[in-house]
Amino acid sequence: MSFLQPWMLLALPLVMLPVIIHWMNQRRHQTKAWGAMAFLMQASQMSRGYAKLRRWLILALRVLVVAGLIFAVTRPLSSGLLGWRLGGHVDTTIVILDRSPSMQETGKSGESKLSRARKQIASTLGMLDASHWVLIDSGTQQPTSFETLGAMVDSPLMRGSSSTAKMPKLIQTAVDYLKRNQVGDADVWICSDLRTADWDMSSHQWTASREMLTQMPQSIRFHLLAYPESNPSNRSVRVSEARRIQDEDGDAVLISLDLSQFADQATGDQGTGDQGKGDQGNRIAVPVQVEVDGVRTQFDVSLVRSQSETRSQRIPIASQSESGWGRLAIPADANNADNVSYFVFDAPPPRRVVLVSDDRDATKALEIAAAVSPDPNHAANVDVLTSDSLDSLDLDATALVLWCVELPDGTAAQKVTDYVDQGGQVIFFPPPSLWAGGGVVNQRNFSGIQWGQWQGDGEKVLVENWRSDQDLLAATSSGAGLPVGQLQVHGHATVKGDVTPLATVTGGDPLLARLMTDNGGVYFCAASPSLDRSSLADNGVVLYAIVQRAIDQGLQSLTRTRDQVAGQIDLPTNAWKQLAGDPNGISSEYASSAGVYRSGAGQGGRLIAVNRAAVEDQVDTAEAAQVEALFEGVRFSRIDEDVDDTSGIAREVWRLFLLGMIIAMLLEAVLCLPRRSAKIASQGGPA
Repeated sequence: MSFLQPWMLLALPLVMLPVIIHWMNQRRHQTKAWGAMAFLMQASQMSRGYAKLRRWLILALRVLVVAGLIFAVTRPLSSGLLGWRLGGHVDTTIVILDRSPSMQETGKSGESKLSRARKQIASTLGMLDASHWVLIDSGTQQPTSFETLGAMVDSPLMRGSSSTAKMPKLIQTAVDYLKRNQVGDADVWICSDLRTADWDMSSHQWTASREMLTQMPQSIRFHLLAYPESNPSNRSVRVSEARRIQDEDGDAVLISLDLSQFADQATGDQGTGDQGKGDQGNRIAVPVQVEVDGVRTQFDVSLVRSQSETRSQRIPIASQSESGWGRLAIPADANNADNVSYFVFDAPPPRRVVLVSDDRDATKALEIAAAVSPDPNHAANVDVLTSDSLDSLDLDATALVLWCVELPDGTAAQKVTDYVDQGGQVIFFPPPSLWAGGGVVNQRNFSGIQWGQWQGDGEKVLVENWRSDQDLLAATSSGAGLPVGQLQVHGHATVKGDVTPLATVTGGDPLLARLMTDNGGVYFCAASPSLDRSSLADNGVVLYAIVQRAIDQGLQSLTRTRDQVAGQIDLPTNAWKQLAGDPNGISSEYASSAGVYRSGAGQGGRLIAVNRAAVEDQVDTAEAAQVEALFEGVRFSRIDEDVDDTSGIAREVWRLFLLGMIIAMLLEAVLCLPRRSAKIASQGGPA
């Protein structure tokens, strides 16, 4: 129970007034012994118990009347959050709002979880006394202050977005705000559907936030408004790849898409009578509409059980359309936020690789790995230069530079630096003069990085650790890891400078390291690709993966299109122009809104497709015990809401107390009525 006027509870001692008045009234009557009354006292002994009980009931009802009046004027609240606060003034109220696509799922009434949460927050917090309102939304992930609750509720920051809600970061942002601004008592309201992808239970930020909260002197209360239920009939679609091709049938775009449904069985109302027919009983045709350059095409995708994958769906396009964009959509259902996926396409840039080497025999494996193209329709071109011909170094339209001579200096170093600043990729290998001479070549450096002494010449060492979660040595999309641990190194160079190791050999020296840059990629491989210095050439899988992934990263800087994940944009959005997406979207929200945008002026700008993250199509929700553990040691309460529940999460119930007071008064009046005396009928008697 909560109270909007808790100070009125100070009047609770007044409930003792009827008791005091009764006691004073008893003191007014003095008991005197009177023989004539002794018989009457004995006669009424049988009815004394009832009279005493009636007097106590009357007294109790009078106490309840006074208590009901006091509780009514305190304006009590009733909600599922029993005991979430005693009332009173708080300096700041922070609302952490999950605006992710899953929160835009609608109920039977057609209202979304996000819209319902916004209304319930407005109605509930409007009853409370707060002087400052702060919104931390999952789109901007930054605190925004408001002078009034109405201004916050009407803000565009409370509308849906396409970015994933990183709840650990949002909680940390709220804690940092409370600590930085040194506010007094505060309430923190969290509105979320508890998707595990949003809550990231394993994040270290949860522990850090709890420790900071326990050290704060003020009272901080967390209230979770949860919408964990999901509609099992909702479907989602996304484009996993879109490529422009040219074949004997003309120009086209090849689209790969993923179609999924939340339910375990995609057939929904179809019964179990078809189970004996294998997947036929669980197969349903879903119409998919594709729009490219204003031309719409529709085809059906067979959804088997809960997920389906369609690859290489050919969509014809005009021959003059070297680049463009499109939209893929499925029919409306419970959540329209995951029914559309955008894509962009462009004519593939040339796979040009520049190999700088003075010993082509030693770098033959590199040349072969770069020359093999995964697409037979687009051959790779490898230009080999020596250290004597660096004056003719031209890195325009180059996807990757493989540098196997002394580190560049002078004009060559400036060309490589400019190339990296434009998004280019460079992999440096030890020069032959280093491992052949067994010493330091010279004091040249590139961006502060130098080659050091050659170590372990002729000694076999193995790769002990490597990053399999990201970058050039990451596992494949199916989860299979590269055989990095099978590599053998017979001598390696040391890397001097501030680099991030991606793989280390026995002893801890980096085998592959990356230099942190604002744009592009700079890598240092400490092993030589020569056959007698390492097994990079023999174990061609790792070398081929490294080279091809670096080429693909370099091609991204050459293409006129870019795929981005909402909320994870690594490009400036101030000059973007929206071509497709939410017509009511504002420019400051482009980074978290799905759509197609053009960066730069004119038709020559880059096309950018922004879509929700793949994890947004997962429906797993956090268990109640897991959520409780995240807020261990913190004042925390939770209420689970249904999107179709039209009642508020907090309601004033003072009318119930007034009704109870009236009932108590009526009962007291009934008990105070005098007993009807028995009528003695006289049948006659003596005169």
